Amino acid sequence: MSQSTLIAIAVSIVGSGGFGTLVAWGLRRVDERGRDSPLSEGVRVLLLCKLEAMQAEMVANHGIADNSLKARAQKVYDAYHALGGNGHGTQINRDIQDAPIAPRR
Repeated sequence: MSQSTLIAIAVSIVGSGGFGTLVAWGLRRVDERGRDSPLSEGVRVLLLCKLEAMQAEMVANHGIADNSLKARAQKVYDAYHALGGNGHGTQINRDIQDAPIAPRR
């Protein structure tokens, strides 16, 4: 196939929404030994990194997490957990969810 043909196919896939389907398929794939695909594992690691950054933001704010941070952290955690993440990410999310919303007087 020529380069222009490959570019046309790629543009068609991305433009048709097929790209999202391919990514979803890749996230669900496991290898022949039953391990997560590299894409799934990579996304899970990135989500954990995001949770850690959100926790650092909370710590930098004197341990206070506003409702927006709590809601975003829960969404990130839900995706992380759906990909098989647990343990450390669960504790990070729990710390964020348990943080006070405003300083106590």
